[in-house]
Amino acid sequence: MTISFIPASRMLERSRLAQEESDTAYFFDLLYLGEMVTKVLVIEILTAIEDDRERHRYSLEYELVRADGIGRWAEVLDQAVSGPASQHLNIAGRDSQRAISETFKPGADGWQRKAVDSLNEVCRCLEATYEDLTRQRTSLRAWVRQFSWLRNRTRGHGAPRGATLSSICPPLEESLAAVLEHAPAFNRAWAHLHRSLSGKYRISAFGNGRDEFAHLARESDHSLPDGSYVYLGEPRRSSLLFTDPDLTDFYLPNGNFRNGKFEALSYVSDEVRTIDGSGYLLPKEAQPPSETTANPAMDYVGQALSNVPPRPDRYVERAALERELAELLCDDRHPVVTLQGRGGVGKTSLALEVLHKISQTDSFFGIIWFSARDIDLLPEGPKVVRPDVLSIDDVARDFAGLMEITPSPKAAEAREYLSSNLSGDSEWGPFIFVLDNFETIRDQAELFQFLSNSVRLPNKVLITTRTRDFKADYPIEVSGMNESEFNELVDVTAVRLGIFELIDPEYRDALYRESGGHPYITKVLLGEVANEGRRITPRRVMAAKEVMLDALFDRSYASLSSSAQRVFLTLCNWRSLVPRIGLEAVLLRPVPGHSDTNMAHLDVDAALRDLEQKSLIEIVREGGDGQEFLSIPLAAAEFGKKKLVTSPLKFAIDSDLELIRGFGATSTTDLAHGLGPRVDRLARLAAQRAENGEDVSQELSVIEYIATGFPSAWLTLAQLQRDQMSDLTAAIHSVNRYIENNPVDQEGWNRLVALYQAADDPLAEMNARLQLAELTRPAFKDLSSAASRLNGLLSRRELVLDADERRLMVRKLRLLLESRHQEADATDLSRLAWLCMFTQDTQAADGWTTEGLKRDPHNEHCLRLKRRLASGANDD
Repeated sequence: MTISFIPASRMLERSRLAQEESDTAYFFDLLYLGEMVTKVLVIEILTAIEDDRERHRYSLEYELVRADGIGRWAEVLDQAVSGPASQHLNIAGRDSQRAISETFKPGADGWQRKAVDSLNEVCRCLEATYEDLTRQRTSLRAWVRQFSWLRNRTRGHGAPRGATLSSICPPLEESLAAVLEHAPAFNRAWAHLHRSLSGKYRISAFGNGRDEFAHLARESDHSLPDGSYVYLGEPRRSSLLFTDPDLTDFYLPNGNFRNGKFEALSYVSDEVRTIDGSGYLLPKEAQPPSETTANPAMDYVGQALSNVPPRPDRYVERAALERELAELLCDDRHPVVTLQGRGGVGKTSLALEVLHKISQTDSFFGIIWFSARDIDLLPEGPKVVRPDVLSIDDVARDFAGLMEITPSPKAAEAREYLSSNLSGDSEWGPFIFVLDNFETIRDQAELFQFLSNSVRLPNKVLITTRTRDFKADYPIEVSGMNESEFNELVDVTAVRLGIFELIDPEYRDALYRESGGHPYITKVLLGEVANEGRRITPRRVMAAKEVMLDALFDRSYASLSSSAQRVFLTLCNWRSLVPRIGLEAVLLRPVPGHSDTNMAHLDVDAALRDLEQKSLIEIVREGGDGQEFLSIPLAAAEFGKKKLVTSPLKFAIDSDLELIRGFGATSTTDLAHGLGPRVDRLARLAAQRAENGEDVSQELSVIEYIATGFPSAWLTLAQLQRDQMSDLTAAIHSVNRYIENNPVDQEGWNRLVALYQAADDPLAEMNARLQLAELTRPAFKDLSSAASRLNGLLSRRELVLDADERRLMVRKLRLLLESRHQEADATDLSRLAWLCMFTQDTQAADGWTTEGLKRDPHNEHCLRLKRRLASGANDD
């Protein structure tokens, strides 16, 4: 049997090795294979479920990360293929639904029938009273339920006797083979995708080839997060199957959800990982409707029929934007109007205010509101809410319901009805159709195309969105408030919060500069003032007035050192915050064809002190990681641009700017993220250039310089060296440099372990694992994994050590495990016992094996080692 799905093929290989050992070991490995098969069937069908406003997929995944038994997985599979969630399966996933739910009469052909009957034979052999399914119509759903019974039955009562095992293992293997060979889940293209710094993907296929994903290795305009994917008409991320770019192992949820984390188990290696489950903390029932959810029925609002939410509370008038929007909605030229701007900038409030004013006229018969908002930005913080619509069908069905169309139309009929009203072909109208928070719609391009093609004047479509990836509309940019609007917002909010006396003119000005007039940020800042009962200093220190700087430019510039002039002109031509250490790295880098001594004469520190003293730059010292950022007032920048035109430094500065642009634009609101994102962006650009065959030695030099003062950059450099330069030696050197600065950082040690493993250096790998264990007190499962790895290397003789080195390494790891043995389960103790075996301490090995069996009498690893000890075998 040849299986393209790598996790299953590895399990089959494991079961073949177990078959050579004993029927008991073989039987339990087949059970583990069956568990894996069941979970993959469920995970694949869940991956095919589209996002919907009821969040069916999330609800089922919420159950699975908490499922402590295979029976719950069987229940979730039933819900996925026949419950309400099944209505949202995408087209490519329908064949899996059919394969699982199609029924077969007794004696019928079909792999499902064969799989069910073979497994039923196993169950009836174990318990004669078990239901005989061979005489009934049945489906693969019955196979999953049968397997759940079998797993629980043997887990609770232990392995059957030898004679029984010899008769049930063959039909059990036959049943599993039928599913693995024919179920769509195991014949699809699966891959782990890892986005490199260039924006292209490393594709690690682990099921049926990589052709469906190949375009991702060539194109850099995709934004799929790293993870496991299955191809279902498109790459769809599987949230519950975990592996890495090297396909080292495969993990599936195993319950034990506690404190926002859950277990994931590898059936191949028995390893257990702890997975972040913070995305599954919120029960579906705890997602209330949004503050701006549509009213459930149409009613008169002014002179129009509408379901629009109420006017926003304490709304501050934005006269120019309101006037522009009202004119566009009431003219006869623009059928689609878009309000675009950052989140929390006031797009929804603006739309509601204008719509309520328009409703007082007779311009429109109806104003229809559709909310796709999934997060409310409240003064106390963002809150998850339930969107009203996420797709064309949601919009069409809701509109038909509002218009009281009976009986409820099917999806195609509802779309047709919506289209006829948009185009003016119905008896009602004209309408304004409003789509709020359009960026959260599942398929924005499809819905926009539908609306844009269907709408005809005098009907109108109004969209609010943070992103605008479409054309054929009239966009209105909504940015921060002007100063008078901002002052009114501050007054209204401060009075409500009881802090009006704290907001003096100076602090008001600082708030305006800090927030950029952003309404939501302003409310949050004022909320913090109310919480503290005092003024909170804005992050950015007030810059000198531009008119004063303008008066000082000529005199100040003339008095600058040549180094300071070079730095000043460089900064003037990059109108964004620049990380100080990044500027130093660019200006001090070695330049081909230039003498390094010239660069050494450029004293960047002295230049920056000179510029700061003359108020020509501002040094912002409040980045999230303690790094300094540099900025220049606008008027000073305009002055510097004019000076650069005739400066002999122009060509050198243009070369500097090419590298500085690699850090990307940085605003004051980005400071909390620190220098890390800037270095990452430069590394991504370098990766793209490297893939195009360009020389990136200067970029590497810049990142290496930055790393000397910002150690996290060593990890970024290491990733670039491994992914783009294929230089494991250099990557290992960079990670070692990082660890020198952060000796107790687990991430650095874990990366070093992975690099040594990729470089096939088991001795260095094990030394790193031991250092990780001794310096950082890792999770016990990581300690157990280190023991498993060492045992495997020693048993396969892949780790060459003399007797003393071997004894020392094993002893260190053994002591670490023994000091924390209370945290161990039976499998962990079997690994500890094997360490004892490798130092000929069979008495200790027997003791830990006995202890493991006390904790789990049916643990196959302890049972296997117990038999080995009883036979007198040992490892040298």
